[in-house]
Amino acid sequence: MPNLKRRAHVIDDEPEIREGLALLLSTAQIATTGHASAEAYLASPAGSGPSCLIVDNRLPGLSGLQLLKRLKDEGSALPVILITGHGDVPTAVAAMKLGAFHFFEKPFDGESLLTAVEEALTKTEDAQDEIALAEAFRARRDTLSHRESEVFDLLLEGLPTKSIAERLAITARTAEHHRAAVMRKLEAKSISHLMRMTLRHQQPSETNQSKIR
Repeated sequence: MPNLKRRAHVIDDEPEIREGLALLLSTAQIATTGHASAEAYLASPAGSGPSCLIVDNRLPGLSGLQLLKRLKDEGSALPVILITGHGDVPTAVAAMKLGAFHFFEKPFDGESLLTAVEEALTKTEDAQDEIALAEAFRARRDTLSHRESEVFDLLLEGLPTKSIAERLAITARTAEHHRAAVMRKLEAKSISHLMRMTLRHQQPSETNQSKIR
């Protein structure tokens, strides 16, 4: 049985193509959902888990390139593999400019397509892992008290405990206590580790707010 956590959406108006790709992808434990048009895909509910699109360029209604443009305009990071039976250099160039992950011309080699799908799903998995890590970091940061948040911001400025105490008009011992709480709650092994995690996982607007405060 396919691993339902990994899925490819196949958009092609030919049922035999959708069925053939579903069979091919099932050999790699990749589930598929078929759509006869780009509009049908756009109207379908959003799923969860790693996924990618395999899109035929020649479709009734929106073409593959038009779907690519729409997804790009919406800021979608979903990897798209474009397939066409009328491939030419301008089409391939246009697809890549619109953010296509890969481009195949019919008839295509099944193993090459399968490799591209695996790479696309790996890219999605890595992105989702990064999102999960960022969300976990922000959730831990939200457990900081008001005073701990102030100490956190000053630690990011590179201030030592003594300077933090002076800035906040508290004793050095109290500052050290809050510093230890920040490190424990954010699971930071060192100040440099704390800074790396913050730069990696905190939203730019949040970083700017920290600097403003």
